Amino acid sequence: MSAFRVRKLDLSTAVDTTDPRTLPEIKEVEEVLGKAFTGDYFTAVVLGHDDDGDTSGTRPFHTSMVVAGLLGGEVYVAETADTDKIAGCAVWFGPGRAMYDSEAQREHALKPFMESLSPELQAWWKDVLLPKYDAFVTAALGEGTKLAAWHLQTLGVDPAYQGQGVGKLLVNTIVEKSRATGAHPALCVECATETNIKIYTKIGFRLMPKDNTGPDSCKTVYTGIKGNSTPNWALLME
Repeated sequence: MSAFRVRKLDLSTAVDTTDPRTLPEIKEVEEVLGKAFTGDYFTAVVLGHDDDGDTSGTRPFHTSMVVAGLLGGEVYVAETADTDKIAGCAVWFGPGRAMYDSEAQREHALKPFMESLSPELQAWWKDVLLPKYDAFVTAALGEGTKLAAWHLQTLGVDPAYQGQGVGKLLVNTIVEKSRATGAHPALCVECATETNIKIYTKIGFRLMPKDNTGPDSCKTVYTGIKGNSTPNWALLME
């Protein structure tokens, strides 16, 4: 018997069903993602931090993805079987959906996050990061592939439970769901470290594009407003 079980968060349990931030689990999920991405260099770069030890302003970033997932995708948590403690969280967008693709997502997820950023950082997101990200993913996966797939927007595991199969459990939940449909859509994800490349390829993803000759041949690099840079890769499971 697994020490963890996976549960899909239900927006209907929110105090105010029009505001996902009133979901009972939201604070615990925010804390788990905060712990999971402490020291994450990609997060530091995209939030305009000088180094990966600065965790200020990370909560709105993580909350934005979770809220968007609750409104337009699916959010799953892995809980300890004995204490119901949330050990990990995954935000997915199914085929035909994407983060911030609806007015509700833009109002409740994107707007609060953007308002937490400086004007300079807002402009960088709009003019640099998002256009380059979209172009990179399209080039790596192929036109329309991401939108036709299950996209893993974020996956974080509390460090206290890392290495115990929590991340794999959260991915396999969608693998099984995808395979249960006749269409059998693919799964895709982006990551920012070679350690995570190894984790995802072990689960069944592969680096894209298919003709790559290794991580150095298929990465993109984002340079933040402080001049620091972070790599990024795209992976696909068919």
